[in-house]
Amino acid sequence: MIPIELVDIFICLQSPQTRKDGLASLAAYTHATEAYLFGRDDEVDMFLPAQGLPQTMRYAAKWQAAFGQCEAGSCTSMPLPAPSDGADTLCSVIVDRFGQAVLVLLGIELEGTAATQLPALLSLVGAKLGVERVAESASVHAAVAREANRQAKSLNSALDSNRQELQKAFERLDKELAVRREAENKLRQADQKKDEFLAMLAHELRNPLAPINMAAQLITLPSSGKRQVERASEIINRQVAHMTSLLDDLLDVSRVTRGMITVEKEPVDAKAVIADAIEQSKSVMQSKRHQLNVHLVGEAVYLHGDKTRLVQIIANILVNAAKYTPSEGIVDLRLDATSDEVMISVRDNGIGMDSSLLPQVFELFVQAPRSSDRSQGGLGIGLALVKRLVELHGGSITAQSEGANRGSEFVVRLPRHREVLQAVAKSADNGNSTTIEALEIIVIDDNVDAANTLTALLESFGHRVSTGYCAQDALALTSTAIFDVIFLDIGLPDMDGHELAKKLRATDQSRGAVLVALTGYGQPQDKEQAKGAGFDVHLTKPAHLTAIAQVLNDVIEKHKVLRHRLT
Repeated sequence: MIPIELVDIFICLQSPQTRKDGLASLAAYTHATEAYLFGRDDEVDMFLPAQGLPQTMRYAAKWQAAFGQCEAGSCTSMPLPAPSDGADTLCSVIVDRFGQAVLVLLGIELEGTAATQLPALLSLVGAKLGVERVAESASVHAAVAREANRQAKSLNSALDSNRQELQKAFERLDKELAVRREAENKLRQADQKKDEFLAMLAHELRNPLAPINMAAQLITLPSSGKRQVERASEIINRQVAHMTSLLDDLLDVSRVTRGMITVEKEPVDAKAVIADAIEQSKSVMQSKRHQLNVHLVGEAVYLHGDKTRLVQIIANILVNAAKYTPSEGIVDLRLDATSDEVMISVRDNGIGMDSSLLPQVFELFVQAPRSSDRSQGGLGIGLALVKRLVELHGGSITAQSEGANRGSEFVVRLPRHREVLQAVAKSADNGNSTTIEALEIIVIDDNVDAANTLTALLESFGHRVSTGYCAQDALALTSTAIFDVIFLDIGLPDMDGHELAKKLRATDQSRGAVLVALTGYGQPQDKEQAKGAGFDVHLTKPAHLTAIAQVLNDVIEKHKVLRHRLT
């Protein structure tokens, strides 16, 4: 940005009456010994001293030759003979961008921002000098005068534009300062929340440590009887479980905020999620003698997500409602659905929330005031974790309350997964079709109900199914016939499912069968272990109809491809 002082100096250079004083000010501003200004005279094809300045000088020829070596719009350092004694002196020669004016600063080598600012400003003076020259010339040069005047106006406009840019720059600076002040304020608030959280964490950890310490001392007393030792052990186990829950929440929220948690999405029954969440929060509800009312839609509702995390979401909201509702309170859980969305709401008649708390209820380490009979404590991270898990599932969560002691309501909205019902209907249609290929299938599961239910389902699709309840049943069945697909439970009573898979793969009858692992363990390492044992597919219990149908359809398609090649 061009300094205002420099602009004022160049305004002085535009007038013959103030030009001499302007050059003196420019020399002082740039720390030059002297300053000289020349304007181009097209008639004699030379640069002559500007009006208002001495018109003759010694060694002018050498200076004119030097001017011819300089380019328009440039700032060049070169030695020139000093007008006073002819001694070569380092000078800065500045030519405006139109080649109409030359400015010589004696005794300095101009560099930095001034080397770019002076050529720009000199163009304005050059235009003025051109006007002055034209005014002295004959009327045949009127066109040249008009062009120079136009350039002067253009440069004046550019100067005005520069001033406006300077004003805008100041305004931007003010805005940036305001943003920085706001950021500093948020940083102070975050630092305060951190201190409050550390104090809360210390308090929450000391709470279970106190009974653990007392119980441990009680066990060491010689006078402690068996009953006292048992009670002390129960206390230790209970408090350790509480501490573990606190630490698990801390680790979960840390992983989520750092983007280290991923959700493995699959079709999930929303009613099953709610049932598991109620089971997980049952102890808290019962301890405070709450009445839990559950309202579910009649139709099947599926979500596309990670069941473990979905259960964690609803369980955390239920536990939160229980903690902030006085004993013998009422908690309502409702499941609703549209064609595209699933809504799960939890409403209580507890202590409610002030309107000032609502905007930050999902932030880390934020808690409402505790009710007088609240004993569970907590770190204020449960709802923050819930919000992040909901967002990982492509959903949203909102909180509302009509005020203190008027209860709270949390509503989770998640995308509905409708392809499950379509796939089941398609599989059922295929099962009723006379053209479907019937596969030979084995189902092995020590849970008799699970085995029989899966068998009935597969038979409804039109397949021939043999059922067993232990590893020996599987070995006996495969020794007498060849099967296309074998569903194996991993936790069998007489032989581990992985070991059984290896044995089946070693036989000629089962080497080509598709082995499907049925297990309650769905971690990545469990899937790798199943793959290493020879399983082709890993299904986590409860296995979904779409996943089962997909396995069977893939086998049928492979058979079709094989028959086509053989023909």
